[in-house]
Amino acid sequence: MADKDNGGSGGGFLVGLLLGGALGAVLALLYAPQSGGETRDLLKQKSDEYTDLAKTKATDLSEAAKAKANEISDKAGAVADNVKAKTAEVTDTVKAKASDVAESVKSTASDLGHKASDAASSVKDSMQGAVDNVKDKVDSQKAIIHEAVDAGKQAASDKKSELNAQAADGDNASKTSASV
Repeated sequence: MADKDNGGSGGGFLVGLLLGGALGAVLALLYAPQSGGETRDLLKQKSDEYTDLAKTKATDLSEAAKAKANEISDKAGAVADNVKAKTAEVTDTVKAKASDVAESVKSTASDLGHKASDAASSVKDSMQGAVDNVKDKVDSQKAIIHEAVDAGKQAASDKKSELNAQAADGDNASKTSASV
């Protein structure tokens, strides 16, 4: 099952990697023997680096998602074209058979013509339903991908705010210790 779901776990791993790296960097900075100003500068620098990295990864993921959505859309279009061609082929075959029967047995030709037309219509309706179903699934996957990209962007923004808040707390802590 894990072999089939390679794309789904990449985003979670990336978020975990970014959060773990950021947390490790913040802890290292807090315990490093530096002045408050140097620590704040370093925190700001790291915050900017991780924000840029998160934006880059979000853009990469968005582009990959768009490419995948386009690929799925192209495949759905190809399936739809194939279904239309097959429907036309079936319709042509049914009409040819009905014509042959009409020539050999004129009394049953009318009945067979109606049945062939109904069968073609049913096949066409069934195929249109299948095409609509594929398109709905593609739209659903697009919505899921867009939600995932938005969630990644929100997580990056939240992490930046958290790091900025921690940097501000570090400023307050260094001011308090300096005044004591």
